[in-house]
Amino acid sequence: MFIGHYSTAFAARKLKPAIPLWHVFIAAQLVDFGWAILVMLGVEKVRVIPHFMEASMLDLYYMPYTHSLPGSLIWAIGAGALYGVFWKGERKFSAGLIFGAVVFSHWLLDLIVHAPDLLLYPGGPMVGFALWNSLVWSQLVEGGLLLAGFALYMFCTKPKTKAGVWAPFALLAFMVALQAYNHIPVEVPPTPLVFSVMGVFAYSLLALLAWLTDRTRTS
Repeated sequence: MFIGHYSTAFAARKLKPAIPLWHVFIAAQLVDFGWAILVMLGVEKVRVIPHFMEASMLDLYYMPYTHSLPGSLIWAIGAGALYGVFWKGERKFSAGLIFGAVVFSHWLLDLIVHAPDLLLYPGGPMVGFALWNSLVWSQLVEGGLLLAGFALYMFCTKPKTKAGVWAPFALLAFMVALQAYNHIPVEVPPTPLVFSVMGVFAYSLLALLAWLTDRTRTS
């Protein structure tokens, strides 16, 4: 899953308006930031196979540190605890809890689309509902999740300036364009290293755009 992960980031602003949008954008993809870095280091493994699934060419056959259930829980608890400690506003616990929940939502949403490549526990089975086997249904689900989260964000914020009226829709359009680009067929697929670097760049760029967008809105 890609843009669907950001549904929980947008929705988090409804629960905790003081949390900057770019913070929860990072939280939504924190596990994939870690995955990309570990792939670059050769710790976790992936094969890029065209038509591996209808909506994905990634054979994610070894990623126990980021995408197993225990690994994801550790990422979520650790990130949430650190966020709560360094949160400068009131109610540190709720800030950390929401941040950690957004981090963990990554695993739950991946469960919907992934092939059975998510380790349930050490030595246990791999799980995944494999919605990526259908390009149409996987995109409808991702798009629906994103739109639901985006609607919550728009409902709980209001524009500061004229830019605040159109900036969120520009961000949404860019996210949809990235999702579409991600599914354009290529003759030569990227290597795992290139794919990982592209992922880190995309996640970082979207966090930057979320920061710029959020500056035009207020709770």
